[in-house]
Amino acid sequence: MSGSDDEALKLLVDSLKIYSPTKEEGELAAFLADGMRRLGYSRVRTDGAGNVTGEVGKGKPRLLLCGHMDTVPGKLRVRRTRDAVYGRGAADAKSPLCALLLAGVRAADSGVRITFAGATEEEGDGAGVEALAKRGSTYDYAVFGEPSGAERITIGYRGRMGLRVVVRTPGGHAGSPWAHRSAFDEFASVLGRLREYEAAHQVQGDHFRSVSVSPTLVSAGSYQNVVPGLCDATFDVRLPPGLLSAKVLGDIRSMVEGSRDGVEVEVFPGPPTEAYEADPGSRLVRAFQRAILLRLGKRPSLVRKTGTGDMNTFARKKGAACVTYGPGPSGTSHTDGEVVLVRDYLDSIEVAGEAIGQLVSMSGG
Repeated sequence: MSGSDDEALKLLVDSLKIYSPTKEEGELAAFLADGMRRLGYSRVRTDGAGNVTGEVGKGKPRLLLCGHMDTVPGKLRVRRTRDAVYGRGAADAKSPLCALLLAGVRAADSGVRITFAGATEEEGDGAGVEALAKRGSTYDYAVFGEPSGAERITIGYRGRMGLRVVVRTPGGHAGSPWAHRSAFDEFASVLGRLREYEAAHQVQGDHFRSVSVSPTLVSAGSYQNVVPGLCDATFDVRLPPGLLSAKVLGDIRSMVEGSRDGVEVEVFPGPPTEAYEADPGSRLVRAFQRAILLRLGKRPSLVRKTGTGDMNTFARKKGAACVTYGPGPSGTSHTDGEVVLVRDYLDSIEVAGEAIGQLVSMSGG
């Protein structure tokens, strides 16, 4: 293992030792800022949303490399073996974050103007990427760091919409349930209609192109012998490309919302994120495919994920061509077994750096 490999692993391990759940990214931002200055990034700063950014390289194409600094809550012991690194964020998403930071340094002389950003609150409400998208800077390309493995390029994420559904009834004595409408029973009816809507928007064998409706929080009732007069629930609704959140919200409201026979149902939407799918033939996708073939000698895979990422927000608001890339087995994300293989991490740095160079050569630079 080379000295540069050791330095790359040290950056990752040290970042994992800094606990940075959503809204507590400040210490990691300061650590990354120091490292960026040492590695040659200029104009390093932290913005009002807590994002840390810096620039490296010169050229006409402008590229954003963006990884998120926050993790889900829950501290894990950080440890490194010969073949793997373990800890909270080892997969999601500090190894992709560090890999993109280092790839930017390695590609500094490739003829691309690179901005690196460590973003906040990806696991929350996405305040970090929203702030980046509101900046006046324009980019030709953007790469977001999430785990998928060094041989895989993520080109699509479903959209997301959070819904709060509130059901109200008069309630009554539990000893005579036939005489009183239950808000919880009415909620069960609402859930059944939403399940029917979900079933009507399925593509057999393709979760990416299907709607999913998941109840995540449900609260009902106030006392053990009182028929509930209030049921308050939240839903996580995932949307495939081509189906806009406004259409789905309108459909759901027409199905469940209203007041009749003493039952009142209200739907309160949260801020939506629309689905995004990159053109598989785009220059950015082809640059990563070439890089994987050249650096790893392996056939690249294109991945479409059923979750939602910062790429969705940025692509729609800025119009840049985007992909998501990074090391780590995504199946360990948000678990107590988060891990990244050393080889996968180091390979992804090489691939991302090569892909940046390929962007220039493919555009005749």
